[in-house]
Amino acid sequence: MNESLISGMRIVDSILPIGRGQRQLILGDRNTGKTSIVLSTLLTNNKNNYLGSMDGFGCKRLFGIYIGINQNLSKLYKLTSTSSAFTIILGTHSSSTAMITLTLPLLGITFAEQLRDRGFDVLLCFDDLSKHAKSYRQISLILGKVPSRDAFPADIFNIHSSILERCGRLNWYFRGSLSCFPIIETVNSDITEFIATNVISITDGQIYTNKQLFNFGIRPAIDSALSVSRIGSSSQCKFMSRLSSGIKNELTNLRQSSFSTSGSSLSPSMIWLDVIFYQSHLFISSLETTIAILILYTLISPTGFLASMSARNIILSMNYILATDLLFLFYFLTLSKSNLNPKLMHFLFQYMLLALWEVHFIDRRA
Repeated sequence: MNESLISGMRIVDSILPIGRGQRQLILGDRNTGKTSIVLSTLLTNNKNNYLGSMDGFGCKRLFGIYIGINQNLSKLYKLTSTSSAFTIILGTHSSSTAMITLTLPLLGITFAEQLRDRGFDVLLCFDDLSKHAKSYRQISLILGKVPSRDAFPADIFNIHSSILERCGRLNWYFRGSLSCFPIIETVNSDITEFIATNVISITDGQIYTNKQLFNFGIRPAIDSALSVSRIGSSSQCKFMSRLSSGIKNELTNLRQSSFSTSGSSLSPSMIWLDVIFYQSHLFISSLETTIAILILYTLISPTGFLASMSARNIILSMNYILATDLLFLFYFLTLSKSNLNPKLMHFLFQYMLLALWEVHFIDRRA
């Protein structure tokens, strides 16, 4: 895997990178932002699909397939309203039969393999496999199979592995890829549950959304201590890999120490890491913006060059960097039919904002 899958979330693209063709598990309690990670990835790559088409040279588009297993109709309606022409949605509601629920992931991965064999990159999401396992348990008990742990049949591991191991990246012909995001819903933050441990052993890493972080207002509520990506670092940009080295361990140690102390005694590094990685729902961030913000953090760290920089100047520079994405999005929505190259416009916007930041910084230091 030598190509990165940009998710649009700064904490994922920097310290938990994902490669195209990787199987990355997303698990956490109910309503902690698991599906938002998949939607942010789809929105980011849809924007890149349109920009590649406008550029004139085309691009290797990424198609998304969302498989909702026993989901609420209101959630499926919201997904259809935010999806684009590059996304396929397959879903069953809570009153669907167990047989339809069991065969739905097989139908979705068949569609994904057809696109992959044609040379396209596909992102496949199973939301969620714990409900799929319950449907298979119901059918197995009717057929009279001997139940095992938690009344699940003994071959439930083989069922999930036969589905997930069909994902990967081809090394021949058109070099298509099939990335997979299985989702597992835990109860009371118990990641040692039977289905969760089975899928963890199959996949190439996991992203864990913590309920405690979600209640504290941290978005996305990704726990860096229990989250890991085993393959994505090899496909990550070398500059980003060197820039983000050590930040994951630093964030984990600071959060563990902050949980044991009161909120008023948080360290400045902990506060700035929360500010840097904070993103609202479906507010995507480009890779260039993530790199610029991480460079700013390395400069204002206690051992950095700008360690004595005031908080006001740091916030202003953060606003300048984030405004780059907003201006580029404005250009993408309103001026996309012009004859100017969008990549050239993006470079000009970045140069203008960085020049404004440099003038302001020099003036304040003087």
